[in-house]
Amino acid sequence: MYKLENHKGCVNSLNFHPDGSLLASGSDDLKVVVWDWKCGKSLLSFETKHRSNVFQSKFLPLGGDLHIATCARDGQVRLAQVSVQEGLRSSRKLGSHRGPCHKLAVLKDQPQVILSAGEDGIIFRHDLRNSKPERVTNVKRGESELELYSINSHPLNSNEFCVGGRDQMVRTYDQRKTGSGVPPLKLYCPFKKFTNYMSYHVTCALYNHNGSEILASYNDEDIYLFDVNGEEHTFVHQYMGHRNGATIKGVNFFGPNSEYIVSGSDCGNVFFWDRNTEAIVQWFLADDNGVVNCLEPHPQVPYLCTSGLDWDIKVWVPSFESEPALHGLADTVIENVSDRSRWAYTPDINDNDSQMLWMLWRHLSSRDRTRVSMTYYARFVK
Repeated sequence: MYKLENHKGCVNSLNFHPDGSLLASGSDDLKVVVWDWKCGKSLLSFETKHRSNVFQSKFLPLGGDLHIATCARDGQVRLAQVSVQEGLRSSRKLGSHRGPCHKLAVLKDQPQVILSAGEDGIIFRHDLRNSKPERVTNVKRGESELELYSINSHPLNSNEFCVGGRDQMVRTYDQRKTGSGVPPLKLYCPFKKFTNYMSYHVTCALYNHNGSEILASYNDEDIYLFDVNGEEHTFVHQYMGHRNGATIKGVNFFGPNSEYIVSGSDCGNVFFWDRNTEAIVQWFLADDNGVVNCLEPHPQVPYLCTSGLDWDIKVWVPSFESEPALHGLADTVIENVSDRSRWAYTPDINDNDSQMLWMLWRHLSSRDRTRVSMTYYARFVK
């Protein structure tokens, strides 16, 4: 629909206010901008006081002024209190990791509490009423701390959360069970224990709308959907065709009941998959510099904001009255798969050409069973 332009660096974070009225963005320029996205204009911009790239900026569900939590490459977790009329009122450091901190989890029914996960392997709970954070646990791979890239809270049970990082496992924890080396509630991994898959790792993991499933995107691999009650090495669905190799890339659900999966790609495109058929049902170029990292669906209506290496934010709205033709998709999928240095495990698929043919066949056959109708969009808006 339009571009939001104010930042002077790559935009690493997008977050809608819970009521959907505002959008907050964080950038390499160390600033957070609050947008009236409906009008396509910025309401305020403020310095976060981070010393390096801002990776996350999230609204807190508190009354009065706007409260925005941020984390960054400098490891700090900070809280800013801002007013649209007066700008930044206050800023304070809530805590700090010994390495970059990429993601925060905001708890819906505990508005004073923020969870953070850092590359030091530590998970902190930041209670705004306390002067120091509480260490929930430290996640280890063998004897070493595991670099964490993602944390997400269960939508219906804020005591539970999932994390992903520099190995193949998605781990779930209970924030009430604290202490060094606390074991996870459960582990999820799509791969069998083959040596050639040891370098795959999780760049983003999150729950669906009711917490019954977890979605995880893997570096230089595919996107996998797990049943929270499933076994460790089983997955429900696998979504293929994009490329996740250049950055720590996000992934998200789209639709009121998580009907679609949406991800950016190193080719600069955004991909939509049907959750059940695994078919690519939409794709489009969303970053001129070549990499889309962030995808933020609006909480009430079928709008989507994206950002990446470009210095702007793009706002997308549904406009087609017929199913997209998807011209050029097959060539892009083939190029993305060819660019991978390693290959996903698929039964009876042992070479690169076979895998590409199998992927395209699955897309074309399942797409016949998938229709993106205006009826769905009307129901979503309603």
